[in-house]
Amino acid sequence: MTSPHPAPPLPPTPARLAGMFVGVALAGIGGGLPAHTRRALAQRGWMNDETYAETYTLAQLTPGPNAVNLAAMVGARLSGRLGALTSVVGVLTPGLLVMLGVSALTLGGAGDLSPTLQSALRGAACAALGVLLTAALPVVRVGWGVRGGPAVVVLTFLVLGVLRLDLLPVLLAMVGVGLLIHRPRRQG
Repeated sequence: MTSPHPAPPLPPTPARLAGMFVGVALAGIGGGLPAHTRRALAQRGWMNDETYAETYTLAQLTPGPNAVNLAAMVGARLSGRLGALTSVVGVLTPGLLVMLGVSALTLGGAGDLSPTLQSALRGAACAALGVLLTAALPVVRVGWGVRGGPAVVVLTFLVLGVLRLDLLPVLLAMVGVGLLIHRPRRQG
């Protein structure tokens, strides 16, 4: 017999965050880690789409590997410094173990990939692109709902994707535009 009220979500402890990020890293082999992270956080009731979009955006703006940045930001937001540390360890461990295994095989003379394996990797790369797009959709939805958001999204896409301008100046300009659009209003 099921209870009429679902059990409250377990709190995001450092150990639970580490375990979640190990699972996310295993599911995200080949790409899509942000989408898997969003899904895992939502399933546990630890973060809604708006909070995730904010955290994901901050992780993207921070120098360094995006997966590590995202794990650190989520861990810090949910469980402080120890949460950030255990989340980073969790997200890095599966990839580290796989890379050590691949390195051992490559050093052992098995470095040439068969045509079948090369084809499989190309297919996985295409699938990874689809998974990455699922991670971007919640961020776009949040951005689209913000005052001036659609204009900033389209303008950023045009100057980065079409004109291929450098990221840092564009990012600084868009942060300035965001500050102008959302400057505090005087109450009077």
